[in-house]
Amino acid sequence: MTLNHIGLTVGDLDKAIDFYTTVFGLTLLVGAETATRETAGADRRAEVFGERWRGMRLAHLADENGTGIELFQFLELEPVYPAEHFDYWRIGVSHFAFTTPDLEGVIARLEANGGKARTGIHLVRPGCRICYCLDPWGNAVELSTGTYAETHLSGAGA
Repeated sequence: MTLNHIGLTVGDLDKAIDFYTTVFGLTLLVGAETATRETAGADRRAEVFGERWRGMRLAHLADENGTGIELFQFLELEPVYPAEHFDYWRIGVSHFAFTTPDLEGVIARLEANGGKARTGIHLVRPGCRICYCLDPWGNAVELSTGTYAETHLSGAGA
């Protein structure tokens, strides 16, 4: 089994598409699309998101391995942005991570495109450095120079 995709809520879908393709090199597969209670798939989406759901814009992106990021901008409610520090104690996804050999370059692109480095760069084991960041909508993104296995196999970790 492999990870298929992660769904993220953003406040501006067009800017999010630009951010994730520019900063992380993701490829836009589909979107931006609008889905409402009147479009195909409405029953499925209402079941997923609940009775309050009325509509959204969405896009599908993928990395070079085919793992996807699905971006959502919900239309019926004003977005609620997280506080400066993400609510790590809340049940659910706390962050997601990208592996890159160019940590400083990605951080620079992230900050130039409206994101923010939350932490400094930390060495977690020889050859593996990490930095926690935020996208422009407050989603926590970890950047790592090592793969997940390289970072954690010997008991070292973030």
